[in-house]
Amino acid sequence: YLAWLIPWGKPVTLLGATAEDIARAQRELVRVGIERPAAAAAGPDPAAWVPAGQRLRSNGVAGFGELAGVFTTARTGMTLLDVRRDSERAQAHIPGSVHIPVHQLPQRTAEVPRGIVWVHCTSGIRAAIAASFLDAVGREVVVVDDAFDSAAGAGLAVARTAAA
Repeated sequence: YLAWLIPWGKPVTLLGATAEDIARAQRELVRVGIERPAAAAAGPDPAAWVPAGQRLRSNGVAGFGELAGVFTTARTGMTLLDVRRDSERAQAHIPGSVHIPVHQLPQRTAEVPRGIVWVHCTSGIRAAIAASFLDAVGREVVVVDDAFDSAAGAGLAVARTAAA
């Protein structure tokens, strides 16, 4: 997703638990045209990667079960953002969610309603990417790191097309 989502030429920093992780990531980036990272850091403690005087940032992480409790009882002040592709959304979606595919989000962050944003995709990977974009513009984000197939079982309404 990196080569697809960031502007060409934007500096990239690689972070990993080991030097081997960094080397493996760099090989993958070369395959998509990103020749050399601007910086890299390796080590088992992510807090050590943060420059002095700054703090490590992170987002909340939850599953569809936690989302069901919040989305059905306290919808005020929160948005559920679906970052899946249009074709995925057409097959099934959670009514009341806002849909902006992850590849469009960098240009459309201003369209995300104010308040806490719970963001989901099919498995959590694109949701984590979207959370990074939203965090960069100062939004409070919770990543739904769960399989979309479990949403209905968690108690959320899921609208499906006849073909799905």
